[in-house]
Amino acid sequence: MPGYPRGSLGALQARFQLLVLPHLDRLVGFAYRRLGNMADAEDAVQESCMRAWKSFPGLRDEARVRPWLYRILRSALTDLHDERGRRDRLAPLSQWSIAWESMASEDAGPFERMVAATSSEYLQDALRQIPEEFALAVELHDLEGFQYREIAEITAVPIGTVMSRIYRGRKMLAALIMTKAVGAELRERESASRQPIQSHA
Repeated sequence: MPGYPRGSLGALQARFQLLVLPHLDRLVGFAYRRLGNMADAEDAVQESCMRAWKSFPGLRDEARVRPWLYRILRSALTDLHDERGRRDRLAPLSQWSIAWESMASEDAGPFERMVAATSSEYLQDALRQIPEEFALAVELHDLEGFQYREIAEITAVPIGTVMSRIYRGRKMLAALIMTKAVGAELRERESASRQPIQSHA
């Protein structure tokens, strides 16, 4: 490690903490969105840190530590996280004809505004309802701020696949969010229609 004598365990530990600790909160938040349980999320991050420590001497570019950590966390989540029938629960989306031409660009545009207006609880639930690879791509890009190149590194797939997954993931999430919005509006109208009409003396 630069600036530290080779073979110094204490120096290696200090360098590891310096590079890894600033990212722990974001890693826990990411794991929580994937698992939906804080205890499980913390366990996943703890496991990731153990794996990161074991492979830390082989980290070639310390400037790339963040995508490196997310790649390790993703591997840990794959091992720890039961898919819970995600694909079986995916609601049919063909009924929605959503023309979002900007959804495959670096600028999420309308999608970002839709997400900003959605509660974090529902967004988390919606992410669990779409296939893993699409949810992961959208989370890494739109919520964690990684670029295509970095996501390709984390997920070990070509950049073109990353772009396609982000595009399709956004459409699925948009459909689910719109479904919730329409359902809420219909329930509100139904509730209003059942309100008794007050007579005026």
